[in-house]
Amino acid sequence: MKIMKDLKELKELALHAVRHTTPAPTAEFSFTSADVEDTLREEINAIAGDYNSYRKNKYDVFEIIQETADEVLPKKVLDLMGQFAEIRTFGNGKKVEFKLRKGRNRAKKFVTSATPAGVYEAFRLDSDIVTLNTSAIGGAAYIDFNRYLCGDEDIAESMSILLEGIEDAIYLEIQKALIGTIDGKTAPTTTTNVVVATAFSATNMQTLCNTVKAYGTGAVIFATPAFIASMGADVIVAPTTSGTPVVSQADIDSIHNTGLIQVFRGCPIVQLPQSFTDESNSETVLNDEYAYIFPTGGEKVVKIGFEGETIVNDSQNRDLSTEIQAYKKVGVAILHTNNWAIYRNTSL
Repeated sequence: MKIMKDLKELKELALHAVRHTTPAPTAEFSFTSADVEDTLREEINAIAGDYNSYRKNKYDVFEIIQETADEVLPKKVLDLMGQFAEIRTFGNGKKVEFKLRKGRNRAKKFVTSATPAGVYEAFRLDSDIVTLNTSAIGGAAYIDFNRYLCGDEDIAESMSILLEGIEDAIYLEIQKALIGTIDGKTAPTTTTNVVVATAFSATNMQTLCNTVKAYGTGAVIFATPAFIASMGADVIVAPTTSGTPVVSQADIDSIHNTGLIQVFRGCPIVQLPQSFTDESNSETVLNDEYAYIFPTGGEKVVKIGFEGETIVNDSQNRDLSTEIQAYKKVGVAILHTNNWAIYRNTSL
């Protein structure tokens, strides 16, 4: 097979490897989904097949990883959170600014934003422009290049691990900002925008959804699988006098097919991706206690700004394996108004 000489072609191949897609055939190359990773391995082997070649060409390898992350990461976050988050990308050193919509409720808006010390501060808006402070978040993956070139390790998988680590960090920042808006509230707290309780109540969730619906064309519930499971069909609709739960066929089918309900009284439920921070699966990334209800239509509640390109570097371990590190500067802010709601089930 002819080796690719163009770094641009290598970057495109890496994107396909991470996305698990297949490049369009050309006069020189024709791929199937099964051999994209094998081809990428051969191409990396051609430019970094030994230690000296790696030292000489590692910045090309870093550039491949960097541009893959910059291309894939914002879209992955947008695909999941685009319904309630406005996501923009800015050049390195540029102000990360969002223009807020003016309207009759503008005076009620304030922003909850992260400070460098990790404390979330609330401040009222004196302008229709909000500027986000960004900080570096990232992850690392261990790659033994000798094992990779032999086919025992997968650089596409390592890039996916890096991306997932950065994704998790972004979700965690958003969660911190959202939860920070109700700090200090303990069970029982029941308002039209906040519920803190020791169990799930369909009545309380309905109240929150009704509040949010008043500010858009509808409401969408975002929660982890554990929270959604606590909303099981047996508590959504009251039982009959005989004690037999009245459950819609749609809910029965949804639980049968996916394990979870997908609609709560006309409000779609979006499952947030859950993962673990440790290998023992004892600590989750996202807090299962919380569900967030956002309006459909209108201004996006969450503002996410990516600043500059992904930074990629390496370090060598004592066993001569190579640790690849990737970092991305991200800013997160919450537009805190009375048009969204939060439910906390402290029993989870």
